[in-house]
Amino acid sequence: MNMTNYKGKKVLITGSSRGIGKGLSLCFAREGANLALADLPDEKEVLEGWAEELRKTYGITVWTFYGNLTSPDGPEKLHAEVAGSVGEIHTLVNNAGICWWGRTEEMPMDRLERMILLNVLSYTKMSRLFLPRMIERNEGAILNVSSASCFQPVKNMSVYAATKTYTQSFTEAMRMELPRGSKVVISAINPLFTRTALMEDAGVPLDLIPVLTSFLSVDEMLKGAFPAFLKGKPRYVPGLLNKITHLGIVRYLPHDLSNMVVKFLCHRLSDLVPESIAKPIERLRTG
Repeated sequence: MNMTNYKGKKVLITGSSRGIGKGLSLCFAREGANLALADLPDEKEVLEGWAEELRKTYGITVWTFYGNLTSPDGPEKLHAEVAGSVGEIHTLVNNAGICWWGRTEEMPMDRLERMILLNVLSYTKMSRLFLPRMIERNEGAILNVSSASCFQPVKNMSVYAATKTYTQSFTEAMRMELPRGSKVVISAINPLFTRTALMEDAGVPLDLIPVLTSFLSVDEMLKGAFPAFLKGKPRYVPGLLNKITHLGIVRYLPHDLSNMVVKFLCHRLSDLVPESIAKPIERLRTG
Protein backbone atom coordinates (compact mmCIF):
# COMPACT_ATOMS: atom_id res chain seq x y z
CA MET A 1 0.00 0.00 0.00
CA ASN A 2 1.60 3.27 -1.15
CA MET A 3 0.94 6.48 0.79
CA THR A 4 1.44 9.27 -1.70
CA ASN A 5 -0.54 12.11 -0.15
CA TYR A 6 0.05 13.27 3.42
CA LYS A 7 -1.22 16.80 2.91
CA GLY A 8 -3.50 17.70 5.83
CA LYS A 9 -3.15 14.30 7.50
CA LYS A 10 -2.30 14.20 11.23
CA VAL A 11 0.84 12.45 12.38
CA LEU A 12 1.87 11.75 15.98
CA ILE A 13 5.61 11.32 16.63
CA THR A 14 7.05 10.40 20.03
CA GLY A 15 10.55 11.51 21.00
CA SER A 16 10.38 14.24 18.39
CA SER A 17 12.62 17.01 19.75
CA ARG A 18 15.89 15.49 18.54
CA GLY A 19 17.49 12.79 16.41
CA ILE A 20 15.41 10.45 14.27
CA GLY A 21 12.11 11.76 15.66
CA LYS A 22 13.02 15.30 14.68
CA GLY A 23 14.19 14.09 11.27
CA LEU A 24 10.93 12.24 10.69
CA SER A 25 8.89 15.29 11.70
CA LEU A 26 10.71 17.25 9.00
CA CYS A 27 9.99 14.52 6.43
CA PHE A 28 6.28 14.55 7.23
CA ALA A 29 6.18 18.37 7.31
CA ARG A 30 7.62 18.48 3.81
CA GLU A 31 4.75 16.23 2.74
CA GLY A 32 2.24 18.73 4.16
CA ALA A 33 1.20 16.71 7.22
CA ASN A 34 0.01 18.36 10.42
CA LEU A 35 2.05 17.16 13.37
CA ALA A 36 1.45 16.18 16.97
CA LEU A 37 4.92 16.17 18.53
CA ALA A 38 5.48 14.50 21.90
CA ASP A 39 8.48 14.39 24.21
CA LEU A 40 9.60 14.62 27.83
CA PRO A 41 8.84 17.80 29.83
CA ASP A 42 12.60 18.54 29.99
CA GLU A 43 12.58 18.89 26.19
CA LYS A 44 9.88 21.59 26.15
CA GLU A 45 12.08 24.54 25.19
CA VAL A 46 13.75 22.61 22.37
CA LEU A 47 10.51 21.12 21.04
CA GLU A 48 8.59 24.40 21.14
CA GLY A 49 11.32 26.06 19.10
CA TRP A 50 11.29 23.26 16.55
CA ALA A 51 7.48 23.26 16.35
CA GLU A 52 7.44 26.98 15.64
CA GLU A 53 10.09 26.58 12.93
CA LEU A 54 7.97 23.91 11.23
CA ARG A 55 4.85 26.09 11.39
CA LYS A 56 6.59 29.08 9.81
CA THR A 57 8.48 27.11 7.16
CA TYR A 58 5.77 24.72 5.99
CA GLY A 59 2.50 26.44 6.98
CA ILE A 60 1.29 23.40 8.86
CA THR A 61 -0.44 22.96 12.21
CA VAL A 62 1.81 21.61 14.99
CA TRP A 63 0.64 20.54 18.44
CA THR A 64 3.05 19.71 21.26
CA PHE A 65 2.59 17.28 24.14
CA TYR A 66 4.73 16.49 27.16
CA GLY A 67 4.80 13.44 29.39
CA ASN A 68 6.69 10.30 30.34
CA LEU A 69 5.80 7.17 28.40
CA THR A 70 7.52 4.99 31.01
CA SER A 71 5.04 5.99 33.73
CA PRO A 72 2.29 3.38 34.36
CA ASP A 73 -0.36 5.34 32.44
CA GLY A 74 1.92 7.45 30.25
CA PRO A 75 0.72 6.09 26.89
CA GLU A 76 -2.92 6.27 27.97
CA LYS A 77 -2.52 9.92 29.03
CA LEU A 78 -0.87 10.86 25.74
CA HIS A 79 -3.57 9.07 23.76
CA ALA A 80 -6.30 10.91 25.67
CA GLU A 81 -4.60 14.30 25.29
CA VAL A 82 -4.02 13.83 21.57
CA ALA A 83 -7.58 12.60 20.99
CA GLY A 84 -8.95 15.61 22.86
CA SER A 85 -6.79 18.26 21.19
CA VAL A 86 -6.01 16.86 17.75
CA GLY A 87 -8.73 14.33 16.97
CA GLU A 88 -8.15 11.33 14.71
CA ILE A 89 -4.50 10.50 14.03
CA HIS A 90 -3.66 9.11 10.61
CA THR A 91 -0.12 7.94 11.44
CA LEU A 92 1.52 6.96 14.71
CA VAL A 93 5.32 7.02 14.82
CA ASN A 94 6.74 5.15 17.81
CA ASN A 95 10.21 6.62 17.99
CA ALA A 96 11.02 7.47 21.62
CA GLY A 97 13.63 5.09 22.99
CA ILE A 98 16.77 4.73 25.09
CA CYS A 99 19.89 2.61 24.85
CA TRP A 100 22.88 1.64 26.99
CA TRP A 101 26.31 0.36 26.03
CA GLY A 102 28.10 -2.01 28.40
CA ARG A 103 28.03 -5.40 30.04
CA THR A 104 24.70 -6.58 31.40
CA GLU A 105 25.96 -7.00 34.97
CA GLU A 106 27.11 -3.38 34.99
CA MET A 107 23.91 -1.88 33.63
CA PRO A 108 22.17 0.54 36.04
CA MET A 109 18.91 -1.03 37.17
CA ASP A 110 16.91 2.13 36.54
CA ARG A 111 18.22 2.31 32.97
CA LEU A 112 17.37 -1.36 32.40
CA GLU A 113 13.81 -0.85 33.61
CA ARG A 114 13.22 2.34 31.66
CA MET A 115 14.60 0.76 28.48
CA ILE A 116 12.10 -2.09 28.62
CA LEU A 117 9.20 0.17 29.60
CA LEU A 118 9.92 2.67 26.82
CA ASN A 119 11.23 0.47 24.00
CA VAL A 120 8.76 -2.38 24.56
CA LEU A 121 5.72 -1.52 26.65
CA SER A 122 5.12 2.00 25.36
CA TYR A 123 5.35 0.90 21.69
CA THR A 124 2.89 -1.89 22.44
CA LYS A 125 0.43 0.28 24.34
CA MET A 126 0.55 3.14 21.84
CA SER A 127 -0.09 0.75 18.96
CA ARG A 128 -2.94 -0.90 20.84
CA LEU A 129 -4.52 2.48 21.60
CA PHE A 130 -4.37 3.94 18.07
CA LEU A 131 -4.69 0.87 15.82
CA PRO A 132 -8.41 0.04 16.34
CA ARG A 133 -9.65 3.31 14.81
CA MET A 134 -7.24 2.93 11.88
CA ILE A 135 -8.72 -0.49 11.14
CA GLU A 136 -12.27 0.84 11.51
CA ARG A 137 -11.54 3.69 9.09
CA ASN A 138 -9.47 1.41 6.84
CA GLU A 139 -6.87 4.15 6.74
CA GLY A 140 -3.76 4.96 8.70
CA ALA A 141 -0.24 3.82 9.50
CA ILE A 142 2.07 2.84 12.32
CA LEU A 143 5.79 3.34 11.87
CA ASN A 144 7.97 1.76 14.54
CA VAL A 145 11.59 2.85 14.80
CA SER A 146 13.38 -0.44 15.34
CA SER A 147 17.08 -1.17 14.74
CA ALA A 148 19.32 -3.42 12.71
CA SER A 149 20.27 -4.88 16.10
CA CYS A 150 16.87 -6.64 16.08
CA PHE A 151 18.17 -9.34 13.76
CA GLN A 152 20.68 -10.88 16.17
CA PRO A 153 21.93 -10.72 19.77
CA VAL A 154 24.44 -7.88 20.26
CA LYS A 155 27.30 -7.99 22.74
CA ASN A 156 27.29 -5.02 25.15
CA MET A 157 23.82 -4.03 23.97
CA SER A 158 22.01 -7.11 25.28
CA VAL A 159 18.83 -5.46 26.54
CA TYR A 160 18.58 -2.83 23.80
CA ALA A 161 18.94 -5.41 21.01
CA ALA A 162 16.40 -7.65 22.75
CA THR A 163 13.88 -4.80 22.95
CA LYS A 164 14.31 -4.12 19.24
CA THR A 165 13.86 -7.82 18.44
CA TYR A 166 10.54 -7.52 20.25
CA THR A 167 9.69 -4.36 18.31
CA GLN A 168 10.41 -6.03 14.97
CA SER A 169 8.44 -9.17 15.78
CA PHE A 170 5.54 -7.13 17.14
CA THR A 171 5.50 -4.90 14.06
CA GLU A 172 5.50 -7.78 11.61
CA ALA A 173 2.86 -9.71 13.58
CA MET A 174 0.51 -6.71 13.65
CA ARG A 175 0.99 -6.42 9.91
CA MET A 176 -0.05 -10.08 9.51
CA GLU A 177 -3.16 -9.50 11.62
CA LEU A 178 -4.57 -6.73 9.43
CA PRO A 179 -7.81 -7.65 7.62
CA ARG A 180 -7.39 -8.90 4.08
CA GLY A 181 -7.16 -5.95 1.71
CA SER A 182 -6.61 -3.45 4.53
CA LYS A 183 -5.24 -0.06 3.56
CA VAL A 184 -3.55 0.35 6.96
CA VAL A 185 0.26 0.28 6.77
CA ILE A 186 2.43 -1.09 9.58
CA SER A 187 6.18 -0.77 9.05
CA ALA A 188 9.53 -0.55 10.77
CA ILE A 189 12.76 1.19 9.93
CA ASN A 190 15.97 -0.47 11.07
CA PRO A 191 18.92 1.89 11.37
CA LEU A 192 22.21 0.70 12.84
CA PHE A 193 24.31 3.44 14.42
CA THR A 194 22.95 6.89 13.63
CA ARG A 195 24.48 10.18 14.72
CA THR A 196 22.01 11.12 17.50
CA ALA A 197 21.90 12.09 21.17
CA LEU A 198 20.69 8.56 21.94
CA MET A 199 24.14 7.22 21.07
CA GLU A 200 25.88 9.81 23.20
CA ASP A 201 23.54 9.17 26.13
CA ALA A 202 24.12 5.41 25.80
CA GLY A 203 27.89 5.82 25.86
CA VAL A 204 28.49 3.96 22.59
CA PRO A 205 32.23 4.20 21.75
CA LEU A 206 32.95 6.04 18.52
CA ASP A 207 35.71 3.57 17.62
CA LEU A 208 33.34 0.60 17.72
CA ILE A 209 33.81 -1.30 14.44
CA PRO A 210 30.13 -1.04 13.31
CA VAL A 211 30.19 2.69 14.08
CA LEU A 212 33.29 3.19 11.94
CA THR A 213 31.83 1.17 9.05
CA SER A 214 28.15 2.13 9.20
CA PHE A 215 27.78 5.49 10.98
CA LEU A 216 25.09 7.56 9.22
CA SER A 217 23.61 10.96 9.88
CA VAL A 218 19.86 11.18 10.44
CA ASP A 219 19.42 12.77 7.01
CA GLU A 220 21.44 10.01 5.33
CA MET A 221 19.44 7.31 7.08
CA LEU A 222 16.04 8.84 6.32
CA LYS A 223 16.89 9.51 2.68
CA GLY A 224 16.03 5.89 1.97
CA ALA A 225 13.98 4.97 5.04
CA PHE A 226 11.20 7.52 4.62
CA PRO A 227 10.44 6.72 0.96
CA ALA A 228 10.45 3.01 1.90
CA PHE A 229 7.81 3.74 4.53
CA LEU A 230 5.72 5.74 2.05
CA LYS A 231 5.81 2.70 -0.23
CA GLY A 232 4.52 0.52 2.60
CA LYS A 233 7.66 -1.59 2.95
CA PRO A 234 7.57 -3.87 6.02
CA ARG A 235 11.15 -3.00 7.06
CA TYR A 236 14.06 -0.90 5.87
CA VAL A 237 17.75 -1.34 6.73
CA PRO A 238 19.69 1.72 5.51
CA GLY A 239 23.15 1.41 3.99
CA LEU A 240 24.41 -1.25 1.56
CA LEU A 241 26.88 -2.74 4.05
CA ASN A 242 24.16 -2.94 6.71
CA LYS A 243 21.83 -4.71 4.26
CA ILE A 244 24.52 -7.23 3.33
CA THR A 245 25.41 -7.84 6.98
CA HIS A 246 22.00 -7.91 8.68
CA LEU A 247 19.64 -9.07 5.93
CA GLY A 248 22.18 -11.41 4.38
CA ILE A 249 25.25 -12.74 6.15
CA VAL A 250 24.05 -12.64 9.77
CA ARG A 251 20.53 -13.90 9.06
CA TYR A 252 21.57 -16.89 6.96
CA LEU A 253 24.69 -18.07 8.76
CA PRO A 254 24.32 -20.91 11.26
CA HIS A 255 23.27 -19.39 14.60
CA ASP A 256 26.50 -20.06 16.51
CA LEU A 257 28.63 -18.77 13.65
CA SER A 258 26.46 -15.67 13.36
CA ASN A 259 26.98 -14.96 17.04
CA MET A 260 30.74 -15.32 16.60
CA VAL A 261 30.71 -12.80 13.75
CA VAL A 262 28.65 -10.30 15.79
CA LYS A 263 30.87 -10.78 18.83
CA PHE A 264 33.93 -9.95 16.74
CA LEU A 265 32.28 -6.94 15.11
CA CYS A 266 31.34 -5.54 18.53
CA HIS A 267 35.00 -4.88 19.36
CA ARG A 268 36.42 -1.38 19.51
CA LEU A 269 39.10 -0.67 16.94
CA SER A 270 41.42 0.25 19.83
CA ASP A 271 41.00 -3.33 21.12
CA LEU A 272 42.50 -4.68 17.91
CA VAL A 273 45.10 -2.18 16.71
CA PRO A 274 47.47 0.26 18.42
CA GLU A 275 45.91 3.54 19.57
CA SER A 276 48.26 5.48 17.26
CA ILE A 277 46.46 3.87 14.31
CA ALA A 278 42.96 3.68 15.78
CA LYS A 279 42.64 7.37 16.70
CA PRO A 280 43.34 8.81 13.21
CA ILE A 281 40.88 6.32 11.65
CA GLU A 282 38.21 7.28 14.20
CA ARG A 283 38.68 11.00 13.52
CA LEU A 284 38.61 10.47 9.76
CA ARG A 285 35.35 8.46 9.88
CA THR A 286 33.38 10.50 12.44
CA GLY A 287 34.52 13.92 11.32
